[in-house]
Amino acid sequence: MLKKTLLNAVAVAFVFAVPMIITPSANAAELTIGYVDLKAAIENTKRYQNGFARVRALKEQKKAELDSLRKRINQVESDIMGQSMAMSPDRLNKKQGKLKELRKSFTRKQQDAQEELLSKKNALDEGILMNFYKVVRTYGKEKHYDMLLQKSAMFYVDPKYDITPEITKILDKKK
Repeated sequence: MLKKTLLNAVAVAFVFAVPMIITPSANAAELTIGYVDLKAAIENTKRYQNGFARVRALKEQKKAELDSLRKRINQVESDIMGQSMAMSPDRLNKKQGKLKELRKSFTRKQQDAQEELLSKKNALDEGILMNFYKVVRTYGKEKHYDMLLQKSAMFYVDPKYDITPEITKILDKKK
């Protein structure tokens, strides 16, 4: 009986204590929280869009160069296939050697193009990203935010806390 009374007393105390722990006191300051969609903030800046257009133009240029080389390879292949019976063994070997060199060159150029494009894209991202973090920190301090979060780290957040457009505007003003 004593045990039951003691357990009831603890349960009642717990029921009354939990709301006091969970409910913030009237004197506690409210947290000021905002979030930023990192990808949208960066990709919507003029600097990123201009840089990405340059990367895309470079990609198209590299693609055109590779397509031209691929046409040459196809032409040499078709020459070999169509004329191999009429060619001397020495001439056939030269054509096959040329084809082998063209294929090697194509593979090298393809790898070089991929590396160059990746390097340019990474440089673009890195330059803007470094600026992004500085801007967000400064914005947070100036506007007295307690916490600024990245949208991708959250399952749901009310859109009224989104500061992405403000961050994008500030990034556009920076050089």
